[in-house]
Amino acid sequence: MMATTTTSTQPKTVGDVMSTDLVTLKLTDTLRLADDIMNLARVRHFPVLDGDKLVGVVNQVDLLYASMASLRRRPKNSLREALGAIAVKDVMKQVTTVTKDTTIRDAARTMVERDIECLLVTESDQLLGLVSRTDLLRELANTGQNGD
Repeated sequence: MMATTTTSTQPKTVGDVMSTDLVTLKLTDTLRLADDIMNLARVRHFPVLDGDKLVGVVNQVDLLYASMASLRRRPKNSLREALGAIAVKDVMKQVTTVTKDTTIRDAARTMVERDIECLLVTESDQLLGLVSRTDLLRELANTGQNGD
């Protein structure tokens, strides 16, 4: 009897590389809280929730632009005061979601086409994880795969 071996040619998926230990923000949280968490936990992307519903995303660049705009409007404020005056809901962006079965190639294509830094991974409207450009680049560099 001859043994047959099969090699998996299945492409890597978002589910294989996504981060699942997420820090989320609420609509009413301030950018000061986001800044504190970014600095302490080294997190760059925050899914924004309204209760259990995913409603947006805030990233490090959004925080930077909002803080610069706030300081221009109120030059006497400290950065912390400026960030404390801005609610997450005022700067969050529309979220782009994928499923955990999306290939990393398709995820990368979506990020490039929409010029976004991350995708949120959902299933039945439940947040499962987040995949960033860095996650995809790291995976492609480590495996040498083309994501097909």
